[in-house]
Amino acid sequence: MAYAWEALTRAFSFSSGELREFQERCLRDLLSHAYRHVPYYRRIFQQADLDPREIRGLDDLSRIPLTSRTDLQTLPIEELAAQGTKIEKLHVHRTSGSLGEPMQIRRTWSEDRVLQAFRLRVLRQFGMKLTDKRAMVCSAKSRSFPLYARLGLLPNFQVHCLWPADRILARLREIRPDILTGYPGTLSWLAGLLSDEDQRLIRPRLISTDSEVLTADMRKRIVEGFRAPLVEFYDSHQFNLIAWECLSGGGYHVADPMVIVEVLRQDGRPAAPEEEGELVGTALHSWTVPLIRFRLGDLVTRGKGACICGAPNSLLTRVQGRIVDRFLLPSGRTIHPYLLVERLMACAPWLRRYQIVQTEISCFRVQVVPLTGTDPSPEALAEVSRTLAAALAEPVDVNVSRVEHIPPAPNGKFRPYYSLLSEIPMADKV
Repeated sequence: MAYAWEALTRAFSFSSGELREFQERCLRDLLSHAYRHVPYYRRIFQQADLDPREIRGLDDLSRIPLTSRTDLQTLPIEELAAQGTKIEKLHVHRTSGSLGEPMQIRRTWSEDRVLQAFRLRVLRQFGMKLTDKRAMVCSAKSRSFPLYARLGLLPNFQVHCLWPADRILARLREIRPDILTGYPGTLSWLAGLLSDEDQRLIRPRLISTDSEVLTADMRKRIVEGFRAPLVEFYDSHQFNLIAWECLSGGGYHVADPMVIVEVLRQDGRPAAPEEEGELVGTALHSWTVPLIRFRLGDLVTRGKGACICGAPNSLLTRVQGRIVDRFLLPSGRTIHPYLLVERLMACAPWLRRYQIVQTEISCFRVQVVPLTGTDPSPEALAEVSRTLAAALAEPVDVNVSRVEHIPPAPNGKFRPYYSLLSEIPMADKV
């Protein structure tokens, strides 16, 4: 944990040279640890005829084989975790998957706390005070209560994004948050529904968004509706915070003390400045179940040079992820796709990939690809259909089919959930 402490205490005082030297020290020790203690990484290093001692710095990263979520999905956790790990003690984060391919991320309690502490350090840079009330409009509910929360510091209130809008807004009126955090699609939807009373009582000093792409239209709705400045965070379950928006307009500062970010072209070579490529990350402080050169599947654009604000961090100038549609139902009610995603992952542990498409107002098409070596029965597929239909609680058809492959759209992108219905003005969605 010595590296983690250094990352947290020096996060905003590193020079660019010191930051690179810190990353390289972390990397060398992480690779040595993974080779000696993690069966999966020992195997892929041996297959590549690579001794981890040969990797001395960031310039040598390309010699390490890439790892994808497909590589990890079917492997037992004993292959991925450091030997001697008490698997049952690990915190599990099950991702819905920006590519429609869910996976489980496991970390120790202390590793989770380090990643969350760094996120709070970044918020402190944007003016967050220790006594500020934070409201998070999110899908997952954390049941942990860190020591600082038990001492009354950084009070945090979670509001479920799947609740109806009136219930979410009522809860926000009660909390009166200083810091408001949520998915861009959810916050922009809520912003179009704010009453004068809502705007009087819900007056955050800062808004942060994460987990989805923030469009210019969404930003405008959120900022005007909640009347507060907004900062965009780019994150994932695999790495927690990856980068955050610089309000000077210079781009996104990469969380270099926590993760090594590469941007690779389709041919595997590093993207040039201002060139788009796939983000590949190495988690510097996840040693129990390491993620080394992990292909996240997101497209980003690499920045050019240093940020105009003078920060030493590497830069991304554009983050391309998914924009979540809300599904409009026959009653006029709208729901967040995560309502169905959560039910789907809970009832289909054999799931490798999925796609949920609303083809008509009363019809959903769900395609599922099972994990290799699994073969869900017709009864299991029927149970998925019944579960999703029950979650919608309206007279709709949910057609579930098992397929071998779900192709991307003609532009090469993959959307795990979307609606074919005409776009509905955000303020009209209730």
